[in-house]
Amino acid sequence: VLQWLRNNNLVGTKEGCAAGDCGACTAVVGELVTRNNKQAIHYKSINTCIALASSMIGKHLVTVEGLVEGENLHPVQQAMVTENGSQCGFCTPGVVMSLFAMYHSEDKLNITKINEGLSGNLCRCTGYKPIIAAAFSSINEKANNPADYYTKNQTKIKQTLARLNKNQNVSLSYNNNGNTIHYEAPTSLKDLAKVLGNNPQATILAGGTDLNLEITQSTRQFSHIINISQVQELNAIKDEKSKIEIGSAVTYQDASSSLIKYWPELEGFLHRFASLPIKNWATIGGNIANASPIGDMPPVLIALEAKLKLRKKSAIRSVKLEDFFIGYKKTALEEGEFIESITIPKPAPMERLITHKISKRYEDDISAVCMAMNVCLQDSKPKSVMVAFGGMSGIPQRAEQLEQVLLDYWDKEELVQKAYSALKEEFSPLSDVRASAEYRLQVSANLVKKSVLGIKGEALANLAETSNESFYMEA
Repeated sequence: VLQWLRNNNLVGTKEGCAAGDCGACTAVVGELVTRNNKQAIHYKSINTCIALASSMIGKHLVTVEGLVEGENLHPVQQAMVTENGSQCGFCTPGVVMSLFAMYHSEDKLNITKINEGLSGNLCRCTGYKPIIAAAFSSINEKANNPADYYTKNQTKIKQTLARLNKNQNVSLSYNNNGNTIHYEAPTSLKDLAKVLGNNPQATILAGGTDLNLEITQSTRQFSHIINISQVQELNAIKDEKSKIEIGSAVTYQDASSSLIKYWPELEGFLHRFASLPIKNWATIGGNIANASPIGDMPPVLIALEAKLKLRKKSAIRSVKLEDFFIGYKKTALEEGEFIESITIPKPAPMERLITHKISKRYEDDISAVCMAMNVCLQDSKPKSVMVAFGGMSGIPQRAEQLEQVLLDYWDKEELVQKAYSALKEEFSPLSDVRASAEYRLQVSANLVKKSVLGIKGEALANLAETSNESFYMEA
């Protein structure tokens, strides 16, 4: 998207990192959604440097050039001027677009919402105080200002989006530097199964926040892409009696309320997981299918005993997530098979989920170690326990020997020593730029003890921890 914008003289959107980290490329996407049986436009911020232009088909893409009306700045732009929120100006368009997304999704702000809304925007010279002031003044005073273009014309925009999305299965081919690329975006599960059945070697794309880095940074070319983000069935969340089922194309932001409802400990974890523009675009199914050993969500889902529903044409099978990863970046998916949904059992009354993320930066950073522990307590001791790690081997992996150690040594002084021995026998972590193998083993063993103390109410909070019942550390 960023390349297309700049090649078409829409150069307000900047390229900083080209990896979804800095926010200079932030734009806003409007999508037609149904809320309380009424259609509405949902505007959300995205990183254009890691979103494919073809993914914009049927959407309303808004850039900083589209905010000014005649000689009048948009309220968020005027607030940035009034509050002196810009200095060198390179990051300013991205900041403005994040403010614009908040302007159309919030009526009243607090500092928590602002921090979340600006979590994907870095500013190296102005500092964030005037930007935060601009957010407060523009949005909390929205009712006193004239409606902007997008509010005044929302009926017309909704009609246009409805027309663009009316039963539209996209199938096109285009030339990129002499290479022909086939792109398809089916809208139903039946159509997806058919398209993938006819093209089993095609690359499946959901959000593509990681896959697109292979295009932008590794200059990799994909000859055939099938985008599943518009498949209706894959965007559904089913809240059933004993489980929740999340479609593989559901974004992290859309899934967050359902996850936090049953596992409130995940609120702080998801905040650290990624910036808002990433969570607006990235999907849980994509995070799993990507099979990265340092993905943060797979260890959590393994600890929660999640299962995957896999589909190949009309054939369906169920696979435990812990059995899905079979090697570095390799999964149990067969050719032409895809993830339809993720099923998570609801927690028992005495069940506790503890998560840890060790990273050099507190937020929006790749983990050196990610750990999830799910404990079912009986008389203040574990009746059962599931533990999984990311960053400790070539796959997200369950720690079965460690689970037995926890059952045997829960209240004993030698817990850390026994945990370290079990981890060293079960895992072979690498040394890399994020951490040494020995550090990963030592910190993981210490996190086991910290988790137990936390469950018993004896853990001391450190400066990197949140105020809720989750426990987090920063290296």
